[in-house]
Amino acid sequence: MKKIVLFAFVISSLIVASCSSDDDSNPVETSEYPQTVNIKYEVTTSRNSEAIITTTIDNDTQTETINNLPFDTSKTQVEVNNGTYLKLTYLEDGSYIATSDGQTSWTDYEAVLNIYVNNEKVKTATFNITENNSGVKTIDYTFQ
Repeated sequence: MKKIVLFAFVISSLIVASCSSDDDSNPVETSEYPQTVNIKYEVTTSRNSEAIITTTIDNDTQTETINNLPFDTSKTQVEVNNGTYLKLTYLEDGSYIATSDGQTSWTDYEAVLNIYVNNEKVKTATFNITENNSGVKTIDYTFQ
């Protein structure tokens, strides 16, 4: 009889231990928010260019006309929540290189857009900018 009671006790202890470890392995992701982070936006290009660059944190949007690339800007100590949205937009301004005889010419180039959170690259994309494909280029990141 003692063996049966001891066996039942051991089995029930194992069941309780296994259930409690399952609960600990699934922490709630949103418990990490709000967080205070540093955010950096960066644009580099394979040729010097002029551009219009827009950075967004949720509904706070900043637009700058940049006369000389590369570009980077940082926002420090930003409080973010689950679902906070970051966006970086690049628009080639259509400037052409003037030749010595007054003519203008286009040179294709590459643009790289990066978003960093606490110095970790969380989003990146590379775009080929051509005369026929110089529209808006955008990357975004959402905290989850």
